[in-house]
Amino acid sequence: MAKKLKVKKNIGKISIISFIVILFLGIGIYSYIKVTEKINYEKTYEFKLINKGYDKDTAIKISKIFKDKEIDYILEEKINDIYLNLANDKFFIYDKFYEYLDYQKEHDDDSIRDIVEKVNTNTHKEYYTDPVPTDISKGNLMLVNKYHYLENDFTPENLVDIPQTYAYGDIGSQKATEETYNAFLNMWNASHEAGFYLMVNSSYRTFEKQQSVYDDYKKMGGTDYADKYAARPGYSEHQTGLTLDIFEKGTSSKTFPDTDSYKWLVENAHKYGFIQRYPTDKINITGYDFESWHYRYVGVEAATYIYENGITFDEYYAYFVK
Repeated sequence: MAKKLKVKKNIGKISIISFIVILFLGIGIYSYIKVTEKINYEKTYEFKLINKGYDKDTAIKISKIFKDKEIDYILEEKINDIYLNLANDKFFIYDKFYEYLDYQKEHDDDSIRDIVEKVNTNTHKEYYTDPVPTDISKGNLMLVNKYHYLENDFTPENLVDIPQTYAYGDIGSQKATEETYNAFLNMWNASHEAGFYLMVNSSYRTFEKQQSVYDDYKKMGGTDYADKYAARPGYSEHQTGLTLDIFEKGTSSKTFPDTDSYKWLVENAHKYGFIQRYPTDKINITGYDFESWHYRYVGVEAATYIYENGITFDEYYAYFVK
């Protein structure tokens, strides 16, 4: 009986000792985990950003949005809310991050929207600066502007004549790609049902033809004047076969913007894949004065997005195509 009591007491002591050992072991493991977590957390960009002076919410967002190289840069610079403001812009392009910052340093009065818009479209540089050949593999979405040019021997495929029913000039003088013409025909029929009679005044132009147009403007007012109203040869959308200058029958460049047919085009052209290429409020991006008549075929999907978001094709191309 005494032995049994002794065994029970020994078991009790062992249990207590085991409990104490497990307790201290648990505390040790817990402490080790916490210390390790603290050490690891202090290595994170979130911690470093908070330590820099950013609030936790901002630190978390920066850590999630930017890559290591950019966060290292942010940590070296003064605290600035421009990083998240840029990233929050709908058309922020990650690879242009440093270009945005460089431009902003010299134009700190510009809004975030202006900064992103200008850098995305290269208009933070002088026109015709560092031009590159147009990527013609993009088809209907190829970009031709003051930074992207077509070779002088480029001729679009599937050019078709635009009948005199829909175009001014001699037979065969007006041409467009077949897809552009078919889309225009659909738009013409819809506009005609609405009571209008649209006419194509100018369409596909060869490199040589555009050279002639540009030279005429240059003779009238010099290079600056010509660059304001006409594209240099190779830089004209008309060479793509995707562009039409459209007027209401009997109107001119001066009277067309005041017509109901022009208003109809502005509100409906996107439904047929066309965009007004040079709107009045985007001169700083397109580089051309307002042209109520200049319509570019890009396809219904792209045209609808451009119309609904109030952007230019240059912006659309930079964000979605390039």
